[in-house]
Amino acid sequence: MQRKIIAAFAALTATLSFTALAQTTPEDANDYRVSVMTALRGHIGAASMIARGLVANDGHLIGHAQGLDSAANELHRVFPEGSAVGESEALPAIWEDAEGFAAAIEAMTEATAAFVEAAEGGDGEAIGAAFRNVGMSCRGCHDNYRVQN
Repeated sequence: MQRKIIAAFAALTATLSFTALAQTTPEDANDYRVSVMTALRGHIGAASMIARGLVANDGHLIGHAQGLDSAANELHRVFPEGSAVGESEALPAIWEDAEGFAAAIEAMTEATAAFVEAAEGGDGEAIGAAFRNVGMSCRGCHDNYRVQN
């Protein structure tokens, strides 16, 4: 048993070491960002349907709130400079106004954490208010740092 634990630890350490050495290309950074943003969009859409009473909650709202929070906490690392390649919707303002962008990300992470708390509490009014704050934090970023569609 102890050998299995040691072998598993060694494998995990090696994997983490190789991951840390990986060089991310601008294209891969962009693709990763698109994946994280797609996850955010999916959880927001599903949470919206539940919060508006269009589908039954069945306990899934908490999972969507947690998914939003998890993805929001990735935002600080998915916009490395030079990653606006191809058909990126990221505006140069992200890097030109790094402090403002960081504040927008902080507002998002605070809003999603509060949404998780509200979803876990189960109070409909608190859930609605917290979800609206998530939407406002999304808009605050999109208005200033994303190509308008």
